[in-house]
Amino acid sequence: MQRRTFLKNSMLAAGAAFWVRGAELPGLAAQSLSRFKLGAISDGFSQDFEEALKIMKRYGLSWVEVRAIWGKYNTEATPEEVRRVKGLLARYEFKCSVVDSALFKCTLPGTKPLSTEKDSYPYSGQLELLKRAAERCHAWGTDKVRGFTFWRVAEPEKVYSRVSEELAKAAEVARQEGVRLVIENEESCNAATGHETAAILKMTPSPNLGFNWDVGNGYTRGEVSYPDGYNALEKNRIWHLHLKGMQCSSGRTKCHETFADEGVINLEGQLRALLRDHYNGTMSLECEFKAPGMTHQQTSERSLEGLLRVARRALA
Repeated sequence: MQRRTFLKNSMLAAGAAFWVRGAELPGLAAQSLSRFKLGAISDGFSQDFEEALKIMKRYGLSWVEVRAIWGKYNTEATPEEVRRVKGLLARYEFKCSVVDSALFKCTLPGTKPLSTEKDSYPYSGQLELLKRAAERCHAWGTDKVRGFTFWRVAEPEKVYSRVSEELAKAAEVARQEGVRLVIENEESCNAATGHETAAILKMTPSPNLGFNWDVGNGYTRGEVSYPDGYNALEKNRIWHLHLKGMQCSSGRTKCHETFADEGVINLEGQLRALLRDHYNGTMSLECEFKAPGMTHQQTSERSLEGLLRVARRALA
């Protein structure tokens, strides 16, 4: 109870102190977006894709990552909805960075996951799911599909070779479909940290298989994502990033998401490292929590404003 009270009070104070408004926004965005291909996952702002684009446009963004639209995962969208997204991207002058899919967010056959989460899609339907995501890539003007590494088991390293085999098969299907796979490190999956993801991709040298580097998720498994996790990655295989804030207890035994400019992640250092390493790819704010006293949209806006500040400092 004390922890919940502390979190509520700290987040309310943060929202009151830092929520940017008015004349500061244009300059903040202009400086931050002049160098970084920064966007956001649209459903952090609204399930209504058009409304999400309108909000993001106010902040000067021109990149969007498409996950859920109008209450459903994009891979379940109807042909008419796919066409509608295409039209809205053109109308509001946005470029699609990544098509999110739940590829391999399922049980690897013969394994016993730690989690009791249900498979997003059955194992037998994974490659068809990838093909649907590829169709959306072609419609929306990107070549990147996000995927995962199967539900996490007690000893992930023992299934790395099998995960690698599955990724290699998927990468070949992706090649045939004219797209690339970006694999996200995710707490609930076998590659949760930078080191784990790097190990699996090292075993899988497919030229169209790379990283969707989530700079926050490694903390949930005890890794300091930047610099430790980032330093483990092959830099030329980082093709997309997720940016967020994480707050952790002492020893990183418990972590939870917070605003992008708060918590334990050295996002400024991460962005400076990307500049140093000549990264020219896309990146997205990912905001999956709702701060006390705020709607999800307000939380996402507050986090985006904080991220723009961090990006501006990184460019200084």
